[in-house]
Amino acid sequence: MTLVRLCLLLPLLFSSTAFAADHCIDVQAKRGWQQLSLPGGKITGVQYSGGWSVIAGMYKAVGPRGYTGEDARRLGPLHGYKFDQSYAFGEMLVRDQAGRIVPFAEFAALAVNSRDPAGVYAFRINDKDVALPDNAGSIRVCISMR
Repeated sequence: MTLVRLCLLLPLLFSSTAFAADHCIDVQAKRGWQQLSLPGGKITGVQYSGGWSVIAGMYKAVGPRGYTGEDARRLGPLHGYKFDQSYAFGEMLVRDQAGRIVPFAEFAALAVNSRDPAGVYAFRINDKDVALPDNAGSIRVCISMR
């Protein structure tokens, strides 16, 4: 009888949602480009958690959109230390398999509509390599796929 019940429950345990997989990376503020490989499939969501700072102890931790407001203004004179001048200090940058660099928010918005996301992506804080040692924290990025 127990075996019969188990056989009846197995399809419920392995429903279509059970086939979704998360591919995660902890992007460290003290490191340059950090890679994550994605298989073929469909991206169903992109989430993040955590925070980082470009100068530990002087600036509060921020998420992947980086510094805004007063902190951004105070960091202004240090603009030469940004990896990419187009984006905010502390913003997460994403490099796709073609070498294009976009901010995390744009990557997250476009990834869900991507026809073929398979490949290697790289993530980093918008801070030049020479300026990484005084950074702190990490942001965990998880990409859900089916």
